[in-house]
Amino acid sequence: MPTASKPGRRGRPTGRAVLTPQDWFNAATEAILEGGFDQLRVLPLAKRLKVTRGSFYWHFEDLPQFIRLFLDQWQAQRMKGLRYWQPGLDPQLSPEQEVERVLLLMFEGPAVEFKRMKVEFAIRDFAQRDLYARDIVAAVDEARVEQTARLLEPLVPAGNARGMAMIQYATVLGSVLLFRGQLGGERALQTIRQQWQALLQPAQAAGLPADNPNAEC
Repeated sequence: MPTASKPGRRGRPTGRAVLTPQDWFNAATEAILEGGFDQLRVLPLAKRLKVTRGSFYWHFEDLPQFIRLFLDQWQAQRMKGLRYWQPGLDPQLSPEQEVERVLLLMFEGPAVEFKRMKVEFAIRDFAQRDLYARDIVAAVDEARVEQTARLLEPLVPAGNARGMAMIQYATVLGSVLLFRGQLGGERALQTIRQQWQALLQPAQAAGLPADNPNAEC
């Protein structure tokens, strides 16, 4: 994980001195929702919060440091959310049911709420021109794919779990980008999720072990 310097206070706060770094991160989120990372400027953020720029510099050294800390927080939140993707959270669920549970979260859960995904796609766009953001996104992607592969291992031929996990992850991100918030989008996402589940279960449907599709009955 890339390392950003910690906030360093400079000067004395003015205006709403009770503001916290999180208040600034929240303001940044709203700005990103309105226009991407190009909207992250100290003065507009200060005006949004009805304070002077001095309040910003009380918490942060400069704008680049603020952006790095914002990205660090986004990464930490996304990594924390992966705990819900872990296999074995409910020992009563079969591997198929585990995948179904996680697919519901990936396609329809709070992690893919429209605003949250809009911020994520803005971060991904920013990562095309910022190395720190690129490394943050790469770390989150790798963790998500690895966690998904662990879930799929019992259901796919040996050695195929990571490849299938990459396909599933790309399917989720692409589907959310195309359909979330669009007319008829929720039904489209549900259809894609159901079709992907069906593709994962041909071995079970045929009564064959998932890790040996050529085994005799």
